[in-house]
Amino acid sequence: VKPEPPLNLRLDMTEKGQVKVCWSDPVPMPYPLQYEVKISANSGQNGWQMVQVALETSLAMNNTLLGSSYIVQVRCRNHHGPGFWSDWSTPYDLNLGAEVLYFPPKILTSVGSNVSFHCIYKNKTKIVMSKKIVWWLNLAEEIPESQYTLVNDRVSKVTLFNLKATKPRGSFFYNALYCCHQNRECHHRYAELYVVDVNIDITCETDGYLTKMTCRWSADPNTVLLGSSLQLRYYRSRIYCSDFPSTSPESEVKECLLQKNHSYECTFQPIFLLSGYTMWIEFKHLLGTLESSPTCVVPADVVKPLPPSNVKAEITRNVGLLNVSWTNPVFTNNDLKFQIRYAVNREEITWELYEVSNAPRSAVIKVQRLCVEYVVQVRCRELDGSGYWSNWSRSAYTLVKDVKAPLQGPEFWRIITEDPARRQKNVTLLWKPLTKNRALCSVSRYVIKHQTSGNTTWSEYVDNGTTCSFPWTEHTHTVTVLAMNSIGVSSVNFNLTLSRQMSAVEVVQSLSAYPVNSTCVILMWTLSPQTFVITSFVIEWRNLNKEEEMKWVRVSPNISKYYIYDHFILIEKYQFSLYPVFAGGVGKSRATDQFTKGGYENENNASLYVVLPIVISTSVLLLGALLVSHQRMKKLFWEDVPNPKNCSWAQGVNFQKPETFEHLFIKHPQAMSFEPLLLEPEIVLEDISVTKVLKKEDTPDFLIVDSMFTKIQDSEHDSACSSSHFNSSSFSESSRDDQISGEIPRQSEIKYATVISNSRSRELYEQKMNLRSCFDRRSVAEDSLDTGAFSSSSWEVGNGAFLIFPEGFSEPSDQDNAFTDGDSPERSLYYLGITSLEKRENDIFLTESSGVMCRLHTTDQLEDVAFLQRTQHDLNVFLQSSLKCKAVVPYVPQFQMTAAKVQETTEK
Repeated sequence: VKPEPPLNLRLDMTEKGQVKVCWSDPVPMPYPLQYEVKISANSGQNGWQMVQVALETSLAMNNTLLGSSYIVQVRCRNHHGPGFWSDWSTPYDLNLGAEVLYFPPKILTSVGSNVSFHCIYKNKTKIVMSKKIVWWLNLAEEIPESQYTLVNDRVSKVTLFNLKATKPRGSFFYNALYCCHQNRECHHRYAELYVVDVNIDITCETDGYLTKMTCRWSADPNTVLLGSSLQLRYYRSRIYCSDFPSTSPESEVKECLLQKNHSYECTFQPIFLLSGYTMWIEFKHLLGTLESSPTCVVPADVVKPLPPSNVKAEITRNVGLLNVSWTNPVFTNNDLKFQIRYAVNREEITWELYEVSNAPRSAVIKVQRLCVEYVVQVRCRELDGSGYWSNWSRSAYTLVKDVKAPLQGPEFWRIITEDPARRQKNVTLLWKPLTKNRALCSVSRYVIKHQTSGNTTWSEYVDNGTTCSFPWTEHTHTVTVLAMNSIGVSSVNFNLTLSRQMSAVEVVQSLSAYPVNSTCVILMWTLSPQTFVITSFVIEWRNLNKEEEMKWVRVSPNISKYYIYDHFILIEKYQFSLYPVFAGGVGKSRATDQFTKGGYENENNASLYVVLPIVISTSVLLLGALLVSHQRMKKLFWEDVPNPKNCSWAQGVNFQKPETFEHLFIKHPQAMSFEPLLLEPEIVLEDISVTKVLKKEDTPDFLIVDSMFTKIQDSEHDSACSSSHFNSSSFSESSRDDQISGEIPRQSEIKYATVISNSRSRELYEQKMNLRSCFDRRSVAEDSLDTGAFSSSSWEVGNGAFLIFPEGFSEPSDQDNAFTDGDSPERSLYYLGITSLEKRENDIFLTESSGVMCRLHTTDQLEDVAFLQRTQHDLNVFLQSSLKCKAVVPYVPQFQMTAAKVQETTEK
């Protein structure tokens, strides 16, 4: 026979780094073969060739042949005896991997395994030393050197440990492994690593009839490679399972059907209950075959029994327990455990679970509600072993039936109507139907027992309805209503006695109804002293605007207030009645048909006594805070405005008369105006004299100007700084260190201006100050200073401002609105002038004793406040040469600045 040529020629490497040529046997292989390998050069090398014989499907090669232009071919023939050589196989060119060779080029492995790759790296014509080779995974993660192995000086080996499943990236289902030079020069060729998760769980289940076993398993489609196949292989041992199951070459393939969610189902039928079935999943691919971990199953240990049958459930009589019974399934022993689930039968079922073991096919469960329909299901499983719970049994339902006689009879009330034609009263009894918990569980009829004062008794029955009517003819008539079901009648019942004598007893003194909201009304009452014992109260109410039935409720006898919950329309009229009920009859009622307004006084009195003082004290504190805030705001906005009552010129002036203002402010036809101006000025000319001037080397604190005014009697109000005084006689060179003291009896005859500055300037002493502080802290010099001009000295104006504070400025007081009435003598009015003195002549302001001002430039802001100091010129000459005009400003302030500018100017 002439065999077919060998197939699939390839290069491989041994663990020692020896390269070898491998091939596969031809198909079919008629007998054992021997092989002949031919290595020949290309046509450019004179057709050199070498032939070697091999008995296996591989042949080791010299590493020097790698990367050269050599071609390898293999042929085969019968290993024993004569035979024909096959044709030469397809040539394999050793120059295909000239620059980098991977051994193996592709690997298929499972999750958690370890794999190794070998690499030979050739840089052009020279093979790179193995110690200079580094490995990269996907060109993104460098593999640590601790995983490298230097097989020889040309071969590098890398080992990857505990591999994870390969995540598909597009059409790539593998990781690329790169063998690179240590200077990070990588060839474009790479090795492929396929990692598949073959940890597949196999679960088996034997049916309740013990005739078949169904096994199920599933595989993640994302980890299944294209061109691969999965199949279940198994083999059966004669009895039970070994402790360490393993695969076997004598296994068989079991056909499985693909189900939903990528799961497979395999059925074994018939089965051997006590045999061990060892199973695993085989993963086949062109790159190789993988197997999952084997598992062994005994069919008798994985039985899913049939559900219990003949399930019954009932509420036991006289006890009120849920009794459940069932029949055990076939093909099971008595070692079972059961689960019972039960719930009230309604649309949304909420199950409760009850579990018992080794039960004699019944169970008793305590339940809260006895008069409802329950639905019950049961399931079971083997007490020991790895079996499964059975399916739930069919549902069983309890019948609602009487458990015992009703606990008590219904509460009832009566309505009495007059029948003038028959001269009698008709009584209608009303009662409320019993709930199921009190009726236990139903009421078939009601029994009304009558007893009159003549010891006559009879009974009547009401099958349907909750009312009963009868005539009231006797003086005393006692009625009892009983509830009856299939077990018996109620033992605890209510009695009601109708007595003509007791109906006239009046013990309710007052009755009031207070509405809380549309759903609640509070009824309160008071009682008068009585000798009868009240057993209960009955409250009636009805809407008088609508034809509605009367509603009633029975309440405890030891309360005097009751909350009625109902739907109330507060704009409509309701009638509320209160009946006291005695052991001997019903007393006289008290009724009200209107709501009491203003709330109920006795409700939450303790809380009211606590809250009311808090509210009152809070109100007082709030009012005080508002008053204090008002005064502080008043001082903040009006402190710098003079109070006319505190000024000398305003003493005794009646500002309510129109002619007062006409006399004070007479318009002059030649008045010179300057903007902004509120009132026109008038011409006033008076003298001005400097009382005291300090020398240049002194530290000036005050500039005192004698205004040549008449002495004012009340210096407390005339002083520009009325709150403080000085006790120094004068401000001279020898008295500059005099201290401030308390009040003194002497009164000032002069008025003054005070200007303070902090910085020194050339030819001028300055002190920064707050203009407002003058009114707060400066005082009047007490001694009368001689007036006159200083002939030996003169004044030079520095780069500052000339300030004069004449009389008429005082602090506002709390009595700003109190003015003196009458025709008291009028006083003169004095004013303040401030100007910028950056220019020496034209922009100077002078204020004489009457407050004369000239050339006020409102756009100039007060930058500096300074004193005039001595120079070589006479003051009178200076005044005469500087005074251009005299115009009085009749009211302060004549001009205003914005709040920000005023604050900035004041601080400076």
